[in-house]
Amino acid sequence: MNGGATGPASGQDLVTLTSVRDNRAHIVTEVELCSSHAARMGRYEALCGHLISPAPMVEPDGARCARCAELGGIGRAPERSSRRGRTRGLGRRLLT
Repeated sequence: MNGGATGPASGQDLVTLTSVRDNRAHIVTEVELCSSHAARMGRYEALCGHLISPAPMVEPDGARCARCAELGGIGRAPERSSRRGRTRGLGRRLLT
């Protein structure tokens, strides 16, 4: 789960939730996340229209939903990348 992002077009606070169904990181507005009907159901409507049953939030986000990224103004949906690989490469370059 990523929080605190703001959609450039809408000015809304956006939260990323990974769905247990498709393992994609979908974008949900904070208003939807806090709504009483969604909290009772435990499911949240993403920007793309999917009804999200969130995966455990201790796991890393899945690959980004391209439609949510487009609607949220985030741009092109990047594929999942390993942060560790990039960090290790940077550390090795600094030590060399």
